[in-house]
Amino acid sequence: MSGRDRDKYRSHPSGHKKRLKKQAAEENLKKMKGSFLKYIDKTLPKNLKDNNTDTTSITMENIQVKSPTLQITESGKDQEYLEISEVQTYSYFATESSINFSLEDKESNILDTNSLCKDEKLSMIDPATWTDNNMTQHIRAEVVKFGPYQVKDFDFPYSVIDGTKRKFSTFYYTRKLINCEIIERHWLVYSKSCDRVFCFCCKLFSSSGPQQSLLSTIGTNNWKCLSENLKSHERSSLHLKSVQIWMELKLRISENSTIDKAHQSAIEKEKQHWKNVMIRIIAAIQYLAKLNDAFRGSSDVVNTENNWKFIGIIEMMGKFDPTIMEHLCRIKNKETRIHYLGHDIQNELIELMATEVKTNILRKIKLAKYYAIIMDCTPDISRHEQLSLVIRIVDMNSENEGTDPEIKEYFMDFVNIISSTGLNLSEVLLQKLTEYQIPVGNCRAQCYDNGANMAGQYKGVQARLLNQNPRAFFMPCAAHRLNLVIGDAVKSSTRAIHFFGTIERIYTIFAASTGRWMIFTKHCHRWTVKRWSETRWESRHDSIKSVRFQVKEIIEALDEVSETTNDSLIKSETHSLVSEISKYEFLISLCVWYTVLKEVNIVSKSIQGPNTNLDIYATLLNALIKFMGEYRETGFNQAKLEAKELAESLEIETEFKVPRYQKKKSYLNMKSIKKRFDQTSYYNNIFGFLYKIGKLRTSTQEDIRKNCKDLAMFLKSSDEKDISECDLFDELMICRNFVTESETPLQVLGTLKKCNGAFPNLSVAIRIMLTIPITSAGAERSFSKLKLIKNYLRSTMSQDRLSGLVTLAIEKELAETVNYDIIIEHFAAKKSRKVNFK
Repeated sequence: MSGRDRDKYRSHPSGHKKRLKKQAAEENLKKMKGSFLKYIDKTLPKNLKDNNTDTTSITMENIQVKSPTLQITESGKDQEYLEISEVQTYSYFATESSINFSLEDKESNILDTNSLCKDEKLSMIDPATWTDNNMTQHIRAEVVKFGPYQVKDFDFPYSVIDGTKRKFSTFYYTRKLINCEIIERHWLVYSKSCDRVFCFCCKLFSSSGPQQSLLSTIGTNNWKCLSENLKSHERSSLHLKSVQIWMELKLRISENSTIDKAHQSAIEKEKQHWKNVMIRIIAAIQYLAKLNDAFRGSSDVVNTENNWKFIGIIEMMGKFDPTIMEHLCRIKNKETRIHYLGHDIQNELIELMATEVKTNILRKIKLAKYYAIIMDCTPDISRHEQLSLVIRIVDMNSENEGTDPEIKEYFMDFVNIISSTGLNLSEVLLQKLTEYQIPVGNCRAQCYDNGANMAGQYKGVQARLLNQNPRAFFMPCAAHRLNLVIGDAVKSSTRAIHFFGTIERIYTIFAASTGRWMIFTKHCHRWTVKRWSETRWESRHDSIKSVRFQVKEIIEALDEVSETTNDSLIKSETHSLVSEISKYEFLISLCVWYTVLKEVNIVSKSIQGPNTNLDIYATLLNALIKFMGEYRETGFNQAKLEAKELAESLEIETEFKVPRYQKKKSYLNMKSIKKRFDQTSYYNNIFGFLYKIGKLRTSTQEDIRKNCKDLAMFLKSSDEKDISECDLFDELMICRNFVTESETPLQVLGTLKKCNGAFPNLSVAIRIMLTIPITSAGAERSFSKLKLIKNYLRSTMSQDRLSGLVTLAIEKELAETVNYDIIIEHFAAKKSRKVNFK
C-alpha cells in the first residue's frame, strides 16, 4: 500500500481545533493555580521577618506543612494529628543569629555538633534543632541532664489565626486543676527559632505511631486551640510513656547508674588493667637498660627455665604486685594469648622510649641553637664498624629562670657504617642532621681524633663540613694529641721502646698462667700489673705505677716462679726479666716515665670532662708545657735520686755500664710538642679576652675594640654574622665593671642570663666559645657502653635495639623523666592492637 492510500482513512484535526484544544488546556491550568496553597501556612516565622528575608528566596524547606487530617479526641475537640502515611519531615533552616543567641547562664551549654552531624548545629535549649540525624544517644543523655528550658522573659511574636492576632503566653507553662491547684508543665518548651511549642519528653523519646502529636514532631503554633491541645496531649498514652522514660533516664543519670554503666565500668577496668601491666613492663625495661643488663635467655616463655632477667623480673613482681599476679594467672590459665612480654614488644618499647629521649634532646638542641659535633668510630664484637655521634651544646635552661647554664654533651645514635672514608662519614653525618632537622649552619665546632679520614685537610670529614659551613671550626681531640705526643716520644728513643717492652713482658708472664698469677698476688698486695695500650690514654701510667712502687715484690715473685716451674722457657724468661729490672738504668727510666706520665695523666683526665672549655684547657696545657720544660732541665737529677733509693733497697749497684757506640736518633723536642697544639693557640688568640672578663678593667679600649673586631670577623660567613662588634664592645665596657676577675665564662653567662637579655652579643660570644669541645671523650665514653651492652653473649643484637639501649643507658637522667602514659599512647597508636589502651 502506498503512502497516499495509507493516509486516506486517517482523520487530521484542523488548525482551529488544535488552537481550541490548547486554549482549553491553558484555562485548566489557570483553574488549578493556587490549589496547593490551602495546605500551606503563608505566615513567615518571626526570625525571617526580623532579618528582612527575601520572600522570593523562601523554598519549601522554609514553609510549614499543615496536616490535612483531623481526628476527634475523647474530649470532642479538634486536635491536630498526623497520619503515618502523611507524616512530613519538618526542616527549618534558621539563620545563624537565631541559633547562636546569647544567654547569660546557658550559653556555654549550646553544643556544636559538627563532629557528630555534618553541617548542623544543635542547641540544648531549642527543640526545633533536635532531629533524628543529630540526636545521638550521648546527646540525648546530655539534654536530659541539662533539663527543659522554658522561655519566659521574652516578647513572644503575634501570629494571625482566623483573622485574629494571637501569641504564646507563659500562662501555658502551668495547668490549673479542678481544685484550683496550679501544676507546672515542665515538659512544655518554646522554640524562639520557629515560634512553636514542643513537648520536651515526646520530642526526645516518642516513637512514631498513628497517634503521634505535633508537639512531639514539628511543634504547634495553633494558639487558639493550644489549651485544649495541651490537655489532650497530657492524657495521651504516648506522652505518659515518654514522661516515664524521661524520669527513669534522669534518675539513672543522677545516680550515675545508666544501663551501660556496668559494661563501661568493665571496659574501663580492663583498660586500666592493661595500662598498669604496660607501666610495669616499661619500668622493667628501663631498669635493665639503665644497668646495661641482658634481657632474655634462650626462652621468652613465662614459668620456664632460662627465660633470663626480663621475664624473671616480671615473675618476681608477680609474687607481690596484684596487677602482674593477675596477668600471669591469665597467661597460665590460657585466658589470654596477649602477654606483651615477647622480644618484639621489647624492641618496640625500647625504640619508643629512646625516641622520646631523643625528642627531648633535640628540643634542647634547637633551643640552644649553636652546637658542636663529636664523632668517632670503633668496631663492635660482631666486627661491625660503629659510628658514635655526640652533640655538645650550652643549655641555658631558659624554661627555668632560677637555674644556671650548663654544658651538655648528648649521645644521639650509633650508626653501622660500611665504609670509613671521609666522604662516606660526612654523608652519614649530614643525613643524620637532616633527619634530626638540625640546621648545618648552626654548627660552630667539630671535634674528632687525628685520623686522616676525620681530620684530613682536604678530604677529611672536617674539611667537607667546612665547605658547607665555614663557621664549623675544627678542634682536634686534645687528649688524643697528648697520647700521640707520648707515643712519638717513646718511638723516638730506643731505650724507651726497650723499657716499655720490659713492662709488657712482666704483665705477660704473670697473666699467661693462673698459677703464676697466684704467686704474683701473694707477693704484691697493692696493685696488679696491667697491659699498656696504644689507644687507651692512661694505660701507660697505670702499667708503670704498679711496677714503680712494687719493684722488690715483683722481683721476689719472679724468683719464686723460676724456682717452681719446670718449663725451661719460663725459667729463661724470668731470669732475663730479673736481670733487666735489677739494672740501675731501668730504675731511672721507671722513675722518669712515672713522673712524666703522672702529670700528663692529670691533664688528660681533667680535659676529658664535658664542662672543659678553651679557658681551662689553655691553662692546663700551658702548665704541662712549662712542667716539661723545667723537668727537662732538672728532672734527670731528681730521677737519679729516686732511682738510687730504689737501688739501695734492692742492693743494686748505682753505676751505668758503658754502652757500645750507636748512631744517635733525633729526639722529640719541645718545639714539636708545641706545634701539635697550634690550633688551640689560634682559638686562644680569638677567644682569650673572654676567659676573664673581669680583668678587662685594666685593658685599654683600643685593645678591647680590636679583640671584638677580630672575633666578629671570625664568626662571619658571607653576609651572615653571629655578633655585632660595636654592640659587643659596648656590652663589654659595662659588663667588665660588675664581673669579678675570678668568675669563669660559665659563671659570667649565668650572670648575663639574669639580666633579661641586656647583653645579647656577649652572651652569644660566650655560648659559642663554650660550645667548642676540647676532646672527643664523649664519643669514647659511648664505646664503653657499647662493649658492656653488645658483648659476646649478645653479638646478634639488632642495630635499632643497640642504639635504643645505649641511648637509655647513657641518657638515663632524661630516661627517668619519660612519661609512661605517653609511651603507652604511642605504643597503642603505632599499629592496631588487640587490647584497647585509649
